Amino acid sequence: MSNRIESTNERLIDYGDTSATWSTRYMDPSGFECMLSLQAENGSEALKKAASVLAHLSQAQCTPLRKDSPGGSKKNTSKPSGTTVLIKPEGDAKNPVCPLHGVEMQKWACNGRTWHSHRWEDGWCNGKKS
Repeated sequence: MSNRIESTNERLIDYGDTSATWSTRYMDPSGFECMLSLQAENGSEALKKAASVLAHLSQAQCTPLRKDSPGGSKKNTSKPSGTTVLIKPEGDAKNPVCPLHGVEMQKWACNGRTWHSHRWEDGWCNGKKS
């Protein structure tokens, strides 16, 4: 048995090559809910990689999923919840343009109900003034 006292540095745990993880949930243009995680050596590197991923997902017309977004995981216990689905326009049809912001809106469906909305700042816009 040794009477040697371990220093703080000797007790450090080896976490391997990665010590930062970044994840995001999104809906791809065909309506599939996806999750992507990346790993990096530190938080700064993870954020740099995340910025690149977000730019790519935006270019690919993927939609972020949040608890408050259509398709998000916010639970409503007052009534049964269905899956919110992004509906692509058929043929040459185009989605309507938001009269407030001038951007294309997306069509969504859930529990037999359909609506158009688009991401705007920290939430969703349905093209109507609040």
